Amino acid sequence: MRFDTKIAVIVRSDLADWQKLNVTAFLSSGLAHASDEIVGKPYEDASGNVYLPMFREPVLVYAADAPALTRTHA
Repeated sequence: MRFDTKIAVIVRSDLADWQKLNVTAFLSSGLAHASDEIVGKPYEDASGNVYLPMFREPVLVYAADAPALTRTHA
């Protein structure tokens, strides 16, 4: 399946692993509420277990040093 858009999260590579995860979760949660079209419907697996809605498109997570983040932002 191909997607016209994707979600990209870029975090500093010099952060501790727990900080990278925390930043990724924080930014993703903000994106989830930015538009009604980003999050899909509740997910149900083959056994009938229902889960909270998820993003409708892929999420790509990158790490970069401070100068690369500055270039990317510009």
